[in-house]
Amino acid sequence: MMFPHIYPLSENAATVAFGDQMDDALHQQVLQLDQAIRQEPFAGWVENVPAYASLTVFYQREKIAVSESISAFEQVRQWLHSKLANENPNLTLPTQVLRIPVCYEAPFAPDLDFMADFHGVSREALIALHQQDTYKVYMMGFLPGFAYMGAVDEKLSTPRKSTPRARVPAGSVGIAGRQTGIYPFDTPGGWQIIGKTPLKMLDWGKSDPFLLKTGDLVQFYAISKETFEQWEQTEHGAATFLPDLAAADALVLKPGPYSTIQDLGRTGFRAYGVPVGGAMDTFSHQKANALLGNAAQAATIECTMGGLVLQWQKTTKIALAGAGTTFINGQNISLEQVYEVTAKDVLEIRFHQSGLRCYLAVEGGFDSPSILNSKSMNPLIGIGAPLKKGDALYVDRNSARATPEKTDWPGTAYTARIRVYRGPEFEWLSPESQARFFTQNYTMSHRFDRMGCHVQSDPLTFSATRELLSTAVAPGTIQCTPAGQLILLLQDCQTVGGYPRVGQIAAVDLPKVAQWVPGEKRIFTMGRLEG
Repeated sequence: MMFPHIYPLSENAATVAFGDQMDDALHQQVLQLDQAIRQEPFAGWVENVPAYASLTVFYQREKIAVSESISAFEQVRQWLHSKLANENPNLTLPTQVLRIPVCYEAPFAPDLDFMADFHGVSREALIALHQQDTYKVYMMGFLPGFAYMGAVDEKLSTPRKSTPRARVPAGSVGIAGRQTGIYPFDTPGGWQIIGKTPLKMLDWGKSDPFLLKTGDLVQFYAISKETFEQWEQTEHGAATFLPDLAAADALVLKPGPYSTIQDLGRTGFRAYGVPVGGAMDTFSHQKANALLGNAAQAATIECTMGGLVLQWQKTTKIALAGAGTTFINGQNISLEQVYEVTAKDVLEIRFHQSGLRCYLAVEGGFDSPSILNSKSMNPLIGIGAPLKKGDALYVDRNSARATPEKTDWPGTAYTARIRVYRGPEFEWLSPESQARFFTQNYTMSHRFDRMGCHVQSDPLTFSATRELLSTAVAPGTIQCTPAGQLILLLQDCQTVGGYPRVGQIAAVDLPKVAQWVPGEKRIFTMGRLEG
């Protein structure tokens, strides 16, 4: 492959690959192009995701003038080629150097003894090695605010744990191969933990929530356990918010298995590892809003697998769309109709085999804290929480109204076929697996959430063992694990990944995947991405 190589990741994204290894010179080219685009973006540009040796550029196709002879992707590719040809080597890149305190004492360093045995050196030697270098932030991803830094000394390089921990505390400093990083919040993880910092890597309460950014330089220094505890008390103090239940428009009587407030998500922050998020079934979300004259971005409640019961406290106009069986005061009501509820009315959403998710819209949209220009909840990254019994719900009665132009919303009815494009690493599959990819049945498993879902089928195989340097992924990306099983990434997926990307679900069919019920079978039909 000749570098730089430009290829489509999805219908709305192009990736510029400068190489296939972790190299500071390659990364400098990534940052140069990233900065050049930000300074002079093309029409329709949305955001960039820098990685170790690639830059992925997201754009809005509808804002790019196309013709029969040239596609949106081809126009973006030509624009990128011209930018690369006229690259300014003197372009100044903003860089900050941060000194980060780390306590390497117990109980914050559970893997230091293992690493000392692994390398045949003392704990003190390992701690000194970790502090001796200045590390570069090569990319953000896996989690919002998680900085992939490198490269650590070869004497520190240690493989990930064979079995990841169920919980790694926020602030934990880890090693994985020749990378070091800091967990921004409590999460499962497989890095070798050698210490902990009292600093917050991520604070959603700030206008700029991210302590580290791609291109930053980091130096670690040791602090005692006593200093850590004093620092942490100052750093992590927070006020408690008590809702006004009397002013609420509705109260949650039963939350169901998983109900959250969602809009169309947050864009412009993937470079910091922040998922786009938003409604899984965007068609049903927008359809419910359109019935009430709301803007498409207005927040709805996304109810997964039914079970949600609300009691209204104020007169409110509502509409529902998606899948499910719905009732007001025990009387069955229809989806895709407008109803007026009054104080004491009870709304119930029950699961129906036709799909997983139902969307409840209210006139004006639901109100909740806006973080990074979105009200969408994402409990996995610390933004909001699934609704629970007793929660208060509020209507945004001051929101701007809209008259949606679109009335022919596509349906999300049952279909056995999902349109899929070949992914960037599709050719890594064996010829037999390439043919079978588009002919075999896939069964939705019970391993699903808003980040992604596993589908069951006969395992696929690769023609050779190859490693993919972590690069951008997007909702709809289909990853293939080393065991040959497929993972379909969805709205809350990570922004970068290291599994081969063997497919990309057509954007128009992502809402259908959101309604795919466990146990049901689907077939992938082949589409063709531009390029």
